[in-house]
Amino acid sequence: MRFYQLLVAFFVFITGSMSAAIAGDQARLDILGYSEDGRYFAFEQSGIQDGSGFPYSEIFVIDVHEDKWVSPSPFRRRDEIDDSNGFNPVALLKAARAANRAAADPLLNSLGIDGHGLTVGSNPITEISANPFNMKVNLRPVAPPIDEPMEIQLMEFPLPDDTCASYGAATKGFQLNTIYGGEARVRHLDKSLPKSRGCPIGYRIDKVVSFFPEDKPPVITVIVHMAAHGFEGPDGRFLAISGRL
Repeated sequence: MRFYQLLVAFFVFITGSMSAAIAGDQARLDILGYSEDGRYFAFEQSGIQDGSGFPYSEIFVIDVHEDKWVSPSPFRRRDEIDDSNGFNPVALLKAARAANRAAADPLLNSLGIDGHGLTVGSNPITEISANPFNMKVNLRPVAPPIDEPMEIQLMEFPLPDDTCASYGAATKGFQLNTIYGGEARVRHLDKSLPKSRGCPIGYRIDKVVSFFPEDKPPVITVIVHMAAHGFEGPDGRFLAISGRL
């Protein structure tokens, strides 16, 4: 019996260690917010890259009305570091983020992006009691509500990619719908996979960020968490779908 218990304990330890070893990296998300008129939105994702251990930062600036990147964004930085003299991931990531923010600041400042907006819905990957494909939110923090709630729906579907298939990745695309004021709208529908996504294998609704600028149309951004095929397991990255209400 003692031998059996030790064998079970060893198996649990080994499988747990293997699970940790094959985990990909989950990017940190920082909302930089909207411009004062609601026309532009920005966010950053950052972390320590799986496999290489290199710190990275990516800053995306989006034209909300057109739902597309504003050139010259996205700003992407990955520092290829030499860890022979030690490895301090906190300091390395801080330096990479600061350098990338300095590169992005001229565009952020020229567009007036200054933290406007409010996160009105949040469902991170650590949340296991909520539906990752459906969210219903009030768009303003007013009690009792003065607006109708908005429902956000996300649907995944197979969308093969030959290169990704050669890695064994069953890639997916997604459709994002909103229902607000009795109107259902398709906010996004993949017809092909952008190369910038790598090999996406899953999506979920992560956040909803709204803004009601003065004398301008209200706007929303839905942040979608994307799981992508990675070197050591699925990596977590973020996409933003923006538009007017």
